[in-house]
Amino acid sequence: MGEIGIPRREFLYDIRFWEVRRIIRGYRQRDRLKHQLIAECAYAAMYAMRDPKGKGVEDMFPMLFDDDDDDEPPISEEDVADMQAMMDAFNAEQKQ
Repeated sequence: MGEIGIPRREFLYDIRFWEVRRIIRGYRQRDRLKHQLIAECAYAAMYAMRDPKGKGVEDMFPMLFDDDDDDEPPISEEDVADMQAMMDAFNAEQKQ
């Protein structure tokens, strides 16, 4: 059975954190149009049933129209090393 996307091992262990964030951002942007169309349908239903009082789709669903280019500060290398040590300990515990 073929894998869709990135192999699990590569995603969890081989790719750097900033690369993972870019991949996840790409997946979210891929679904953005679908979510915006669903919001438009919900807005149309609300508009048909009552007066929107000058509000648009962006006012009802602001999170769908936010820009995802805001980069959060990356985690430090110490935190990455700590998390990898925790994962290694957990994996070793699970093998036993």
